[in-house]
Amino acid sequence: MSIKPIFDTVEELKQGIDNLSIDDLKTELADRDDLLLVDIREIQEYVDLGTIPGAKLASRGMLEFWADPASPYYRDYFTEDKRIVVFCAGGGRSAFAAKALKDMGYEDVGHLEAGFNGWAKAGEAVEETAASSRWMRKPKEQRPSVWIGHMLLSVPDVAASKTFCLELGMRDVVPDAEVAIMELRGGTHLILLPTDKPIESGTPAPFDLMVDDVDATHGDYAAKGLQPSPIEESQFHRSFTVVEPGGHVITVNSTHASGLPV
Repeated sequence: MSIKPIFDTVEELKQGIDNLSIDDLKTELADRDDLLLVDIREIQEYVDLGTIPGAKLASRGMLEFWADPASPYYRDYFTEDKRIVVFCAGGGRSAFAAKALKDMGYEDVGHLEAGFNGWAKAGEAVEETAASSRWMRKPKEQRPSVWIGHMLLSVPDVAASKTFCLELGMRDVVPDAEVAIMELRGGTHLILLPTDKPIESGTPAPFDLMVDDVDATHGDYAAKGLQPSPIEESQFHRSFTVVEPGGHVITVNSTHASGLPV
């Protein structure tokens, strides 16, 4: 059995409902005081893009429940004596919505065939909705698009170094792996590899760490017995060091992030 194309159904629905142009709607908005204009898009569309001035939001999923006087979700602006015009983004969902309201018994129903997108593209007035909505607009991505993926550290005793990294605040993401994979903020993975070569005392780790509150972190590490060095001031950071069981010296710095999301 083949699936009937949905837009064929939309065109069939339009044969039995009142299809309004943008000019038709503008005329009705100007001339009628009994018009209920209903935005049936989803809440995120409503918040992100705004709406046609004066419209009530009743998303398609709740429309019939809000329009039924016997429903516990009923909204009392739906009354049989009003002219109801519904709209969605492009005139598809609103065709189904108009037909549903007519099937419920609402007699004077139409829909904006061009939808909100057509209205906005025509340069008609759009009401900003984000400021008054209790729903938050999804923020635009501001974080950098790349980050360090993996760092390698060869240590004589992987288990001991893994335990130490857990105390530092890292996360063990593959507990049963032959090597230890420790996860840091931002998704960076520190991979601890076994080595038979001795680590010379004082060898710096091939990375440093950064924390939001260097004083609190220093106090936490001291309480855990990790023996952090005293905090020192430099041009860019306040820093201290810890020595992991393999012998690598790890520097812990105060943050110098830009202040933007990272």
